Amino acid sequence: MAGFVRKVLKSGLGIFTSRVLGMVRDVLVAGFYGVNAVTDAFFVAFAIPNLFRAFFAEGALSSVFVPVMSDKITRQGEREASRYLTSLILGVSLIIFLILVFVFIFPESVVSVFMPGYRNDPAILIPAANMLKVLMPYLFFISICALLSGYLNIKNSYYIPASSTALLNIAMIIGAWVGYKESGDIYFLCYGVLFGGLLQLAGVLIFAVIKGYRPVFSGGLDPEAKKTFHLVLPSLASVGINQLNFMMGRIIASYLAVGSITYLYYANRLFQFPLGMFAVAVGTVTLTEISVSNSKGEYEQRDMLINKAVNSIFAIMIPASAGLIILAYPIIDMIYGRMSFGRSDVEATAFALQMYSVGLLFYSLISVFSRIYYSDSDVKTPLRGAFISFILNVALCFAFMKPLGHAGIALASSVSALFNGVYLYANIKKYSYPIRRDINFILKVAASSAAMTIVVYYAGTYGLNVIANIVLGCFVYFGIMYMFRVNLLRVIR
Repeated sequence: MAGFVRKVLKSGLGIFTSRVLGMVRDVLVAGFYGVNAVTDAFFVAFAIPNLFRAFFAEGALSSVFVPVMSDKITRQGEREASRYLTSLILGVSLIIFLILVFVFIFPESVVSVFMPGYRNDPAILIPAANMLKVLMPYLFFISICALLSGYLNIKNSYYIPASSTALLNIAMIIGAWVGYKESGDIYFLCYGVLFGGLLQLAGVLIFAVIKGYRPVFSGGLDPEAKKTFHLVLPSLASVGINQLNFMMGRIIASYLAVGSITYLYYANRLFQFPLGMFAVAVGTVTLTEISVSNSKGEYEQRDMLINKAVNSIFAIMIPASAGLIILAYPIIDMIYGRMSFGRSDVEATAFALQMYSVGLLFYSLISVFSRIYYSDSDVKTPLRGAFISFILNVALCFAFMKPLGHAGIALASSVSALFNGVYLYANIKKYSYPIRRDINFILKVAASSAAMTIVVYYAGTYGLNVIANIVLGCFVYFGIMYMFRVNLLRVIR
């Protein structure tokens, strides 16, 4: 189990490296360009290749091929595993080529689907379409990078794949700065995305070769590759629907006040920070580890890994969610509140962050539960849960946005995540969380989080600096957990 902790820490550290640079990027973009219709257009254009990226980089194809790849390395050797991976890369490249052709022919139509509220505004629609044409090739770079990252995970390399997005963020930072110097031309930010994606792919490819990957073109396509694409179709829909929950929010937000899309983007970026740094790291390692356990028939080890993953999520995400809700305004103000990002922008973004944070725990559990299904090659159950939650999300968006505006869209996403998390847990076969055994642990986490929340709230009302308040909150939470004689490192070891 110590190995599991090390792998989570490596993956988490890699994601942390990337997310810190991503935050620097967002701070500069917010300060340089502010909140307006042009930033709404950029974030929608940037979200479109990222939506497709989610199919390959954040669960779907990676979750299906990692168990197969692990089994091939164990049973057939390195060459057959490389042939299988090469076949997948060729297949994905063809699919992406067809997507790119369609987008380049009909860019305005594609943008109109994702920004219907601006459909009759050519001053925004045309620039967004032009930005999309620059941004879409990024999809190819990041999708192939995702396949190679899955290979590296199997080879026990977690930091490099998780931190590779740092190269993208550095390129975007440079692009944002150049664009600002060139009279606020946001197209330079788009060029930064394109060049950063190329750097990211190059870096991951180099390390994959170092770890043993060699492209194999002889012997034809691997027969398992075709089977993988058949399996991935429902998984594509499952992951795609989860991402569409966020995208649908932006689509609906295009009918609200100018800047609503940008508010949701910045709030979601901060919401994704703890989610990506810890929950995604735990989910990524869990998928690899339980896939290996399944291949070896070590089912008790599999259940123990799942228990550790769930308890880790509880221990970190419950206090993180409470902290984000209480400190949303000072955090947003500290990070974004400067230059072109005004006071009203801070308030609007903080409100959205609070509503997203309500669902942090549930999104984290989904990250773990969905990978349990993928490790067993069951992609239909997550698809059903994701589809129902998507329908619920759309209905709640319309119900909540009238009283809460753009923040209602964020709250709808959180409530739908709650449903999806419960649905996935209820349908897991041959596993049940040991609630009777671990109820004391959960109560201690809840009590420590509640005490932390109270202390942080009152410290904030007395004007304590937000960074000092975060440190105080961590001290209170971990201190009380220590008083309860809970060793958090032992919990996940």
